[in-house]
Amino acid sequence: MEKRIVGVWPWFAQRLTAAFLVVGMVIHFIVLHYTIERPITFEKVILRLSSPGWVIFDILLLGAVIYHALNGVWSIMTDWNMGKKARKIWGWLLSIIGIASFFIGIYILIPFSK
Repeated sequence: MEKRIVGVWPWFAQRLTAAFLVVGMVIHFIVLHYTIERPITFEKVILRLSSPGWVIFDILLLGAVIYHALNGVWSIMTDWNMGKKARKIWGWLLSIIGIASFFIGIYILIPFSK
């Protein structure tokens, strides 16, 4: 069996993003479900997203969700004791998926901030 070396930084980032996600989801839930007057319309969402602070918050939340999810998938996959080649392929694939998802999310959010 091959020895795996996992650094402290991915472990720490997983815990940090988990804490941010808990706080971020509470804020997101309160704002979207209790502070916006009903009915929620597209115009009200645009008004909220016209604030740069909300766009930054949503981008940070998006990044935390993507990192936390894909790092969790990676952690599960490394428990399967894959070979070096498979681990490298999956590492690159998850990285590409994460980076692409993050930039697609930014591409969608940025027009609202104008």
